[in-house]
Amino acid sequence: MALCAAGCGGDDGMPGPGERLETTVDGVDYGSPCAVDDDCGDVGAGAECCTGGKCGPDGWCSPRCDSDQDCPDGYFCVDHDGSRCFMACGGDDRDCPVDFVCEEKSGHLTCRYKD
Repeated sequence: MALCAAGCGGDDGMPGPGERLETTVDGVDYGSPCAVDDDCGDVGAGAECCTGGKCGPDGWCSPRCDSDQDCPDGYFCVDHDGSRCFMACGGDDRDCPVDFVCEEKSGHLTCRYKD
């Protein structure tokens, strides 16, 4: 019998409750913790660390986007100080990382910091 210590993701590859979906596409990180843009991969390719406001006080990699097609699976392009890729959720706050809520923004349900 296998046990999960600190939060197991679902069988579908999505994160478990309270976790953030982390992925890397073309050298750019999405959802990873960060302090500065360089922590998110190739800055020349658009890597960017988002902090403050709906991104929350702790940084996480949330590159800018022009449309949903600019974001990887599990993310939507929503308006936040310009447009950024935010993690999708299914309407329940438990779909989001700790201290985040699932709310509608730019026509999508996404995880955003509860302030």
